[in-house]
Amino acid sequence: MKDYPITIGFDDAKFEFNSNSKTTNLIGIICQGTRMVGMVKDEIFIDGDNATDILIELTRQNEKHVQFILTDTITFGGFNIIDLEKIYDITKKPIIAVTERLVDLNAVRKALVNKFPKRYEEKLKNIVNAGDLYETSIKTAGGLSNVYFHSKGIQFPEVDALLNKVCIDSKIPEPVRLAHIIGRAL
Repeated sequence: MKDYPITIGFDDAKFEFNSNSKTTNLIGIICQGTRMVGMVKDEIFIDGDNATDILIELTRQNEKHVQFILTDTITFGGFNIIDLEKIYDITKKPIIAVTERLVDLNAVRKALVNKFPKRYEEKLKNIVNAGDLYETSIKTAGGLSNVYFHSKGIQFPEVDALLNKVCIDSKIPEPVRLAHIIGRAL
């Protein structure tokens, strides 16, 4: 792995469930190492099903350079759940979905059934297809932090090495952290 891997990190913009808007932005930040070199964005539906396709399209805009895809969890815009397997199969870029804490799958399943009684199974399938949730420790400016992740197209030792290169001030990878900051401002 290069000293300064080129990654694209995704997070969604701020949104409100009870607003008139049915969309929010999905933001992708391209970094070489931890230095931001570009940004892409497009709209996704709140609680929709298009985040996977939009993420693929935004990655393709930079596919000659990007080596790894990083995301803040697997859900954007509420329950617009990405399909990690499809993203990896189409882009051929390893993808790592990072989260700061363990997920209560029973609570998520219950929420999906309540909110989407007729179509919860497809959303639940993307969660199951994400595979196991792994844990690693990342050394950052603040010390040692536990990070959890799903991944496709990359082995645990490579994920560990990558996260240690792109996490500096927090346990969230720098491109994802920047996408989060920009998303809160939009």
